[in-house]
Amino acid sequence: MILASYVARRAAAASAVALAGVVAVFLAVDFVDNAPAFKGEGWLPAVLELYANKAAVVAYQVAPAALLLGAGIASSGFRQTREYTAMRALGIGPWGLAGPILAVALAAGAGIVALHDAVGVRAAQRADEIRSVRFGGAGDRRRFQAAREPKRWFRGADGRRVYHLRGAAPGGGFDRVTVLEVGEGFRLEKRIDAEHMRPGEGESWILEEVEERTFLADGTVRLERIPSRVYRFDEPPGAFSLVPGRPADLRFGTLGDQIDARRRLGLATERFELERANRIAYPLVGAPAVLLAVALALRRNRRGHVAAALLEAVGVSLLVWAVQGVAWAFGLSGRVPPWAAAWAPDALFLLLGLAAVRRAG
Repeated sequence: MILASYVARRAAAASAVALAGVVAVFLAVDFVDNAPAFKGEGWLPAVLELYANKAAVVAYQVAPAALLLGAGIASSGFRQTREYTAMRALGIGPWGLAGPILAVALAAGAGIVALHDAVGVRAAQRADEIRSVRFGGAGDRRRFQAAREPKRWFRGADGRRVYHLRGAAPGGGFDRVTVLEVGEGFRLEKRIDAEHMRPGEGESWILEEVEERTFLADGTVRLERIPSRVYRFDEPPGAFSLVPGRPADLRFGTLGDQIDARRRLGLATERFELERANRIAYPLVGAPAVLLAVALALRRNRRGHVAAALLEAVGVSLLVWAVQGVAWAFGLSGRVPPWAAAWAPDALFLLLGLAAVRRAG
């Protein structure tokens, strides 16, 4: 127990130093690359806020690589000081190092998941806003605003109704509403225009100041004007509660709500499902990957220590990102389920890491 605690502390310290170093280098390079755009009145406070938020985002992105660096450096340090040789003489195999380091990686991954959901998502939004609105051009501002525009057009789950909801109202209602009902061949059968649309009892909607046009088969149109009418559409109140923004801009719980809402409306959910699964799978991929880093550091006839560990960790990190990129592409294309695409890299590196540690023994 004392040995495991000692190894874990060394690994945690090495990982923390690696994370701080990688984040600092990334931010410094980014600042130098974008420095010409930082100008105008009050640019310094805006830049400080930008990079404070970006630090949280970068820490999440590079955390698996930092865990690999920390694991490799710690393992090489034990070998360099002959502590690992003494452990082997006492009958302690590679799992004497790999086990505590794996526990540190799992704990760090879980902490990163929680911290990113609590702080990182908002930090990413704020950094993007400052970059686009304060220091970006007109095109950057338009793209930022367009990505966060509330969705106004919806198609019902069965495809028979198309909704145009122009303005949101308190209590889950909408203003200036148009509902189109189509039949075979996408022929327009009915158009309902209303000034207000609000939830009614049960799963009904109450439309006010209604104009209802029915397009008959003989080409004529029947028009009705009604002060108020109750409708029961296939889409109940709450079905249109879509939050604007990219999946990466949403917290974990909101992602689940949006997946449910999009399913009710017959909208694609793959990108949202992949983002939700990846929120957990990505930070935790560092845990199985550190097994591979430890095994490389402890392999027989290995030359070099810290420098070799750095090169090995970078190589494993690049491999992790490549596998994740391929899996992400398969998930977005629908070739594999989103949860499988998110967790496939973790499973693959767990198998590789277990085999490598076993072989190192």
